[in-house]
Amino acid sequence: MFALVTGTTNGIGKSVTSLLLSRNLKVLGVDKRLNNTFKNKNYIPNKINILNKKSVYDFLKKLKKKNKIPQCFILNAGINIYDNDKILDMDLFRRCFEVNFFGVMNFVDAIEKLKIKNKKIICISSTSNIIPNPKALGYFSSKFLLKKNFHLLNFNNTNEFKSIILGPVQTKISRNLKKPSGIAGIIYRFLQISSEEAARRIVKFINTSQKTLYVTLTSLVTYYLIKYLLIFMPGLYMKNNRK
Repeated sequence: MFALVTGTTNGIGKSVTSLLLSRNLKVLGVDKRLNNTFKNKNYIPNKINILNKKSVYDFLKKLKKKNKIPQCFILNAGINIYDNDKILDMDLFRRCFEVNFFGVMNFVDAIEKLKIKNKKIICISSTSNIIPNPKALGYFSSKFLLKKNFHLLNFNNTNEFKSIILGPVQTKISRNLKKPSGIAGIIYRFLQISSEEAARRIVKFINTSQKTLYVTLTSLVTYYLIKYLLIFMPGLYMKNNRK
C-alpha cells in the first residue's frame, strides 16, 4: 500500500506513519513544514499548505502526471484549541475550521476535479461530535461536519470515503489541553487510548469494508451508552467544564 498522510509531525499522524513504515510501506508525508523526522527511504516528505486550495490541487496534479497517486489518503492534520473559554473568539473558531475542515476538503475538491478514482479517502473526526467540550466550539463543529460530509460523499462516487472517530488519545497535542473534571473527567479517562494502539486500529481499518471506525478503549456498546447519557443529561458534562 502507498499512503498519503497529512500532519505527520506529531500525534496520530506520526504514529500512523511510523507503523506504516515499520511494515515497509511507502508514505507520502504532507506538512506545513518539511518533516525530516523519519529516516526511512519509504518516507517522502512534502511541504504543502493544505489551507491553500491551489497548492493542494497543483501538488496532486503533479503526482497524477507522474502516475504517483497513492491508493490511500489519510487526511489527519488538525488542531484543537480553546476558542470559547470566557467569550467566543471568532478568529480561533475560524482557524479551527480552516485547518480541520477546509484543510481536508481542499484535498477532496482536488481529487474530484482531477478525476482521481478508486481511492480510499479517510478523514479523522472525533468523539467530540457527541461529547463536546464547551470551550472548543470550532473543534466540535468542524469535526462534526467532516463526519457528515464524508458519509454523504459516498453516494454516487467511485472513491471510498471513510471516517475515523477518535476518542481521547494520549498524544503531545492532548497533553497540552486541560483535562475535563468531574463526570466528564471519568468519561475521558474511560475512553482514552494510546497513540500506538490507535494507529494499529486505524491501519487495520483502511482495507476493511467499514465506512466508520470508532477508536476508543471501550466497546461500541459502552460508547453509545455514554452518548445517550450525555444527550439526555448534558449538564453532567457541561457544568464541569465551563469554568
